Amino acid sequence: MSTDPKPSPSPAAAAPVAHRETGIRIFMWPKVIFLYPTALVALVCFIGMTIIQDRTHDPTRPLVEAVSKKHLPQGATGIEKADTSITKVERFLTPQNLLGTLFVGMLAFNLLVMALDFPRFTILAMVLGGLFLLFFVLWIAAILQYDLLRPIHAIFGTIFIVANSGFYLAVFLCLMFVFAIIYATRWLDYWEVLPNEILHHHGPLSDLKRYPTMNLKFDKEIPDVLEWALLGSGRLVLHIPNVEKAMVLDNVLFISSKEEALKRVMSRLEVRVTSDQEVGETKGS
Repeated sequence: MSTDPKPSPSPAAAAPVAHRETGIRIFMWPKVIFLYPTALVALVCFIGMTIIQDRTHDPTRPLVEAVSKKHLPQGATGIEKADTSITKVERFLTPQNLLGTLFVGMLAFNLLVMALDFPRFTILAMVLGGLFLLFFVLWIAAILQYDLLRPIHAIFGTIFIVANSGFYLAVFLCLMFVFAIIYATRWLDYWEVLPNEILHHHGPLSDLKRYPTMNLKFDKEIPDVLEWALLGSGRLVLHIPNVEKAMVLDNVLFISSKEEALKRVMSRLEVRVTSDQEVGETKGS
């Protein structure tokens, strides 16, 4: 009976193959995606106008100005007179006007976010400047004993913005259609970072460019605080060795999570060591 010890399997052959890093995909999005708050507000306004049954008439004016005479009910009396019991300030507080003002205000805010970049110090300066201006105006009004509510009420009295539910629904559907196209076409131009290489997919036929990841450096930038607040958007700058021009990836969503994923990918170089036994099995198969 042989007493020779049985050969133990090598650690490389016994150990299971570790999970290979699949890398991350980085998409660049157009700035129109920052209109998603306007789409949500349009949906809210559509629901609100549906609830109040599309009441778009100015309550301070005669109803005959908004409705054709042939559509008026027979025997209607007093319908051509304005409702003098409602002031213009009270008109501002009507549901149809509040919904219209909310929609226009959100649209203006979104367009401002898309049009200008607001760095951190610019936002801080604007907030401090606005607070100082408000304090200065209140201080002057207190000295002159001037009622500030009077001009504010006058401004509110001139605002009357209304639209029916169909308008809000059309805006919502139009924006959602644009978002769907953007989501479907994001594969036409994106970057894929793997432990061993960087792949740039672009074009309708998925043209491919390959770059090495050895000694890769990247920078994270947040050029606009408001865009970062809406969707965590920022900019990635890839400094690839032997490439003169840095690769600038604008409008990368949730950039902080992308930065952490890039650090994990770049912290390892995927090298697999095979044993003689695995090589023999591969040849035999």
